Amino acid sequence: MQDADDGMSGETVPAEEAEAMDSSAADADIDAEAAVRIVDGIGSFRAIEFSSLTAKDVLTTEFTSLQAAYDYYNEFGCMKGFSVKRSNVGRRTKQGAEGKIIWQIFVCSREGERDGKHMHREDRKKDPRPITRCRCEARIKVHVDDASGRWFVE
Repeated sequence: MQDADDGMSGETVPAEEAEAMDSSAADADIDAEAAVRIVDGIGSFRAIEFSSLTAKDVLTTEFTSLQAAYDYYNEFGCMKGFSVKRSNVGRRTKQGAEGKIIWQIFVCSREGERDGKHMHREDRKKDPRPITRCRCEARIKVHVDDASGRWFVE
């Protein structure tokens, strides 16, 4: 029972141990940041197993450029059986930085459907092109981080 006599119970923690716990929590945050994969282009794709990517893997990936993000999703799409096209884009409106792209959506090239007015025209001279759209909902949105300049999946 000497442990109880020295005034230390199992519930209190000395200041040195508390500081060590705080630094271990900070180390855990650093480990979480270290888990982020940075992709700088097609050259870094050989280290990525696209066929076994999970949503968490994609969400923890950062890109050095918008083109790297597009190439990454295009490679992923090829492995999953679809091709990719660029869709909506968001641009900065602040004075001095107008027109700078701040987010972009990439979608399956077969997403959506053809507008009905093109299918039922009376004045058509040729047969309509074959329907290739399948309403695929595969999409990804990337956004730029102003501080680091890197692109991330939103």
